[in-house]
Amino acid sequence: MNDGHVEPASTVLLPLDGTRQSLAALPVARRMAELAGATLHIVHAAESTLAPDELRERLVLDADTLAGAVLDAVTGAPAAGIVRLAAERHSLLIVMAMHEGRPDADSGLGSVAEGVLRTAPCPVLLVPPERLPAAWRLEQVLLPQDGTPGTATAIGPTIHLAHRAGAELLVLHVAGPAMAASEEAGALTVPRYMDQPQHEWPAWSREFLDRVRGMCHFPAELDLKLFLAKGEPGAEILRLAAERDADLIVLPWHGSLAPDRALILKAVIRDAPCPVLVLPFKVAADSG
Repeated sequence: MNDGHVEPASTVLLPLDGTRQSLAALPVARRMAELAGATLHIVHAAESTLAPDELRERLVLDADTLAGAVLDAVTGAPAAGIVRLAAERHSLLIVMAMHEGRPDADSGLGSVAEGVLRTAPCPVLLVPPERLPAAWRLEQVLLPQDGTPGTATAIGPTIHLAHRAGAELLVLHVAGPAMAASEEAGALTVPRYMDQPQHEWPAWSREFLDRVRGMCHFPAELDLKLFLAKGEPGAEILRLAAERDADLIVLPWHGSLAPDRALILKAVIRDAPCPVLVLPFKVAADSG
């Protein structure tokens, strides 16, 4: 009987299609499930119902890999089935390879990954398919910010994740032509002297950190570093991620993948050196 009560999120959903590329997401999903105290739920989208042994064989999964995980299959359109199961299982996160399905030239995502991202009821963690299926550490988390309340919705969830993982949090603000002054109420704009940011950067960074501490619980032991860069945001995010050997990039997202939207997200996804956690603004705000 449904009394209107919604069970708390307790699963991390991992779609696998049987390819080596999709298996690259397995260690990432397992680690995220451990950090959240959630059950890893592995799902395969198939044209017809498969017996358990046939399903394990198709996904190339042995008993050790499946230890502590739940294995399931959905039929029909893959993206729709994955999203439906995520909703049914109250998943707090979907982890999947970026290129599951035919790649799209604009988004840089596979057709299944893009379909899941567009309609998922929870954040989606996209894993580069080139990543080796080895153990995944989470020691450096990179969070780009542009000073607007919209992107600031990702701060709380990211601080919580970094704290649970014992990771260092790297916050990046990019100043440049693509970062026009925001008209969004409450925006914390970039320092005025873009060619000589040292004039205002110390005061700006103190104000930014004060806002972070004021908008969410900020653990005293969390190691947070603030970076300022000048140039195209996507390129600067990728540069710092490679330079600092980041294990995860967290990007807030307004929810549209139209050709003229989400340009920074698309640029990062196309060349990301590490997994990218996409937090839709509303989901990030609700979980923060």
